[in-house]
Amino acid sequence: MRWVGIDEAGYGPNLGPLVMAAVVVESCGTSASCPPDLDPPTTLWEDLALSVRRARGPADRFAVDDSKAILKGAKGRTALYSTCLALLDAAGRPLPDSTAALISDSALDASSVELDRWRHAEEPPPPWPKPDLIEGLRVRLAARPFAPPSKAWQIAEVYVEVVGPERFNAGLERLPSKAAVHFEAFARLLGKVWDLAADGRPIHVRGDKHGGRHYYLEPLASAFPETWIDRGEEGPALSEYMIRSPGRSLSLRLTPRADADDALVALASIAAKTIRECWMDVFNAYWTRLVPGLRPSAGYPVDASRFRRDVEPTAAKLGIGPRLWWRER
Repeated sequence: MRWVGIDEAGYGPNLGPLVMAAVVVESCGTSASCPPDLDPPTTLWEDLALSVRRARGPADRFAVDDSKAILKGAKGRTALYSTCLALLDAAGRPLPDSTAALISDSALDASSVELDRWRHAEEPPPPWPKPDLIEGLRVRLAARPFAPPSKAWQIAEVYVEVVGPERFNAGLERLPSKAAVHFEAFARLLGKVWDLAADGRPIHVRGDKHGGRHYYLEPLASAFPETWIDRGEEGPALSEYMIRSPGRSLSLRLTPRADADDALVALASIAAKTIRECWMDVFNAYWTRLVPGLRPSAGYPVDASRFRRDVEPTAAKLGIGPRLWWRER
């Protein structure tokens, strides 16, 4: 059995990438040997009660919750980054030594990240978590905080799709809407998960609704043309589907606020948000070196417009057109 949580960060901003992540968990042993109530998406908080917490909880535990809730407060970034790095470690990834390494090593397609153009070769990289944080993490990770004592399941993989601004704008030219660009990234991740189902193990995927969309059958059929898709409930509270082909199956449940109710969706939210935040660190560092007094931006509307006004004269002088850094929708 496999369970997957999928979530995104950066659908609404004008600056920076759209980042979407999928966290894959596998049961250990055969289906027959799995506990009947095994359901890591909802029981992870109980299974890892000594090492994880919600956004508000003991600071010595890893925060697993909606990434927006974790980011609140002075130590939000440290908590967010720590959980993301612990998640990657649980999936067998080495700890990165820089912002760029975290992003490039995580992305499914490095060519879509579009980070290199915002890195000054002659300048030091943006601040990365301090060495004492990384060293402290190594000690904490030695205790395998994301491995349940029951050994009933394990984190198997983390997939990340990064859609840089130029690629996002190209998608807007090809596709009918911003929502379609979002779904295309989702379909690429879901396709990666679908490939895992080739071994016959059923997969259960859960995620957030996409920008208020409730009806997914048509785009799913286009993305998976050689499958049967059974439609379940479709509405504001739930959109549910079963994708099947000989020897494999994948159930998909999309609900509002899944990142607060489902631990795997929360972890996907954390991975996506961390990678987007790191991308924006590099982007902001590039422009603040070129434009004296420039205030960094998170990239969301209103403040993004202020940032564009401030950098556009310099960008024009350098021949860096807005298509490369300003998402048109």
